[in-house]
Amino acid sequence: MRLAADPDGELAAFARSLAVRGLSAATLRSYRSDLSDLLAWLAGRGLTVSALDRRLVRGFAGHLGRRGYAPSSLARKLSSLRAFCAFLAERGVIPADPSLSLPGPRRRRRLPRTVRSDEIVALLDATAGGDPLALRDRVVFELLYGCGLRSQELVALDLGDVHLGGGELVVRGKGGKMRIVPLGDEASEALRRYLARGRPHLVAAADTGDTDAAGTLGAHGSPAGDRSSPVRKRRRTVAAHGGRRRPLLLTKSGRALLTSDVRRVAVKYSRIAGIDRASPHMLRHAYATHMLEHGADLRVIQELLGHSSVSTTQVYTHVSGAHLRRVYQRHHPRA
Repeated sequence: MRLAADPDGELAAFARSLAVRGLSAATLRSYRSDLSDLLAWLAGRGLTVSALDRRLVRGFAGHLGRRGYAPSSLARKLSSLRAFCAFLAERGVIPADPSLSLPGPRRRRRLPRTVRSDEIVALLDATAGGDPLALRDRVVFELLYGCGLRSQELVALDLGDVHLGGGELVVRGKGGKMRIVPLGDEASEALRRYLARGRPHLVAAADTGDTDAAGTLGAHGSPAGDRSSPVRKRRRTVAAHGGRRRPLLLTKSGRALLTSDVRRVAVKYSRIAGIDRASPHMLRHAYATHMLEHGADLRVIQELLGHSSVSTTQVYTHVSGAHLRRVYQRHHPRA
């Protein structure tokens, strides 16, 4: 989308402050998009951010409310507005934060969709096969469900992040935070097979001179003049890792897997398994839900998922409550 002009450079300064805090590229894009709407709204009135006061903030909030956004989208946009106002007040651009009394929209708490245990088994069975891509796809599901990874965390994995001897995985989560995740026996075995018989064949595809693959695995980036979106994404990923990468998961042409590739893998095997379409994040939800249903402590699940606050993890107690009701209805004579 086309971003509104930032005549005073305050939005650019705010974005830099967020980047220093380690926010993801996707989060930064959301902030820029939300606040570009604010700049455009102000510009239509001949104003800049230095004019922001309670009246204008409430006027812009009303403008957003009339545009028919979903409650979750409206809540995000108002959160961006509050953060920007606090930043401007801290820098002395405006005398005080005019968003402090701004009410937020009421949001319905939605339980995350998940995948049943029998559907997980069907997905894993659908990856049976010894060809390189089948071995890779088995690893994709073992790490999404077996380790509760986000799809971005999955594609960011490097060979050096896998410690099969210790049964551990080093994961880079949101905000650049790192955590150690245990590898189960099934995930470890799937990784061993892929590293021995799958990944070497996918690396070989890059060594044949495939320019798409060389853009990821070579130290010099992608070919000059290639402006495709995946190439730009791979360049950013390589830069974030300080130079040459050795991505764990590769495509058939030898380039690093992207989150869009992971979504396609999930859709493909959902169809093969004959189940409702599963997303990578639904497998992460299933990981947390099934652990809770089998007695895992909520704080432990919080650490494994990489949640900053246990309140984020508590949504799974509602999912588990549904499981408890089913057990009660099935086994109690007075249910």
